[in-house]
Amino acid sequence: MKFFGESARMPGGPAMLAQQTGALLLPVTLWYDGAMMRGRIHPPVDVPETGTRAEKTSVMTQALADAFATGIADHPEDWHMLQRLWLADLEPRPGGTAAGEPS
Repeated sequence: MKFFGESARMPGGPAMLAQQTGALLLPVTLWYDGAMMRGRIHPPVDVPETGTRAEKTSVMTQALADAFATGIADHPEDWHMLQRLWLADLEPRPGGTAAGEPS
């Protein structure tokens, strides 16, 4: 998937859960406004009508990433990531691929 134009990894669990249960998948972004925390609930991510489960999960996870990127771009000073997300930032593993990248 792409996140801010770079290859990244994100968990597919939320998209898979939405497919299996019919629950809405709602991206949410948060930011600070002085001492107050504010949030935005983005439009629901729809389950694609066609494709395999893996393909649907990929499309939905990309839509989540796009919504998160929009929220982060609006308030970049309030974004915190505690683990490596972009494939280019991951440590190489034996065989020459980054951890989390298909070999």
